[in-house]
Amino acid sequence: MPGITHSPRFKGSIAFGLALALCTAGTVPALADCQTDFMALRSDMDAKGKLLQAAGKNKSGPQELCPLFRSYTTAEAKAAQYLKENKDWCQIPEETIKAALANNVKTAQLRDRVCQAAASGAGAGGGGPAKPPPQGSLSQALGVTTGYVPGESSNRGGVFDTLTGNALSK
Repeated sequence: MPGITHSPRFKGSIAFGLALALCTAGTVPALADCQTDFMALRSDMDAKGKLLQAAGKNKSGPQELCPLFRSYTTAEAKAAQYLKENKDWCQIPEETIKAALANNVKTAQLRDRVCQAAASGAGAGGGGPAKPPPQGSLSQALGVTTGYVPGESSNRGGVFDTLTGNALSK
C-alpha cells in the first residue's frame, strides 16, 4: 500500500529482529557443534572414570590404579583445555572453566601420589602377617616390652595355653 508510512520505531524493531535472527542462526549450529565436540570428550572421560571407580571398589593396589589415573587425568585435561580454548565460540562461563581446571589440578595431584606409591612398591602385598611396631625409647626406658622377640617363634604356648595341661598346676 503506497500510503502507509511506518514509524522510525517500527523500522528499528524490524532491523533489530532481522539482526537478531541472523546472529541466532549462526549461533545455534555453532553451539550444537560445540556440544557435540564436548560430549565426545565428556563420554571418553566418563568411560575412563568408570574404570577407575570400579578399580577403587575392587580395592586395587597403586600399581593397577596408576595407569587408570593417568588416562583419566589426560582425558580430563583434554576436556578442560577444550573448554578454555573454545569459551567464546561455545559461550562457556569463566567460572565453569576455572572449576574444570581446578578439578584437573586436584586429579593430577592425586595421580602423582598414587603413582609415587606404585613406584615405591606400596600396596604390592607382601602377604605375610604384620609384625608389631618396633618398641620406642619410652618402652625401653620403663622396661616394658610387648613380648615380641625378633627371630623367636610365636607358636609357643602362652599363659592361657591349656592344651597341654592345666596352666595352674605347672
